[in-house]
Amino acid sequence: MAIASGFFCPGDVHVLDNASIHYGGDNSNLEEWLYDTVGVLLVFLPARSPELNPIEQVWKILVNKLQRVPLGVMRSAGSHACAHAAIEILSTITHEEVEGCYRYCNYL
Repeated sequence: MAIASGFFCPGDVHVLDNASIHYGGDNSNLEEWLYDTVGVLLVFLPARSPELNPIEQVWKILVNKLQRVPLGVMRSAGSHACAHAAIEILSTITHEEVEGCYRYCNYL
């Protein structure tokens, strides 16, 4: 879908962590195919390197903000309270916070 929608452009660099879903199986030829077909370079982060992965910093922000929600509020909100709170929190993360995640990982 990302390719069909034009999300990736020739010359883009797509950084992936070392999660097993990103390599092997049907993905074994993905790196070569993306480069040859779309001109996108895949770069895999080293194993166990969350400090290089901006999404890990976003999760850190989410967990920090979730911990601030009073337990009583979570309990009264029902069985999907954590998911609903996470959606609300993620929708309020600012561009500055995301930029900070990239700066922390030395991408900016």
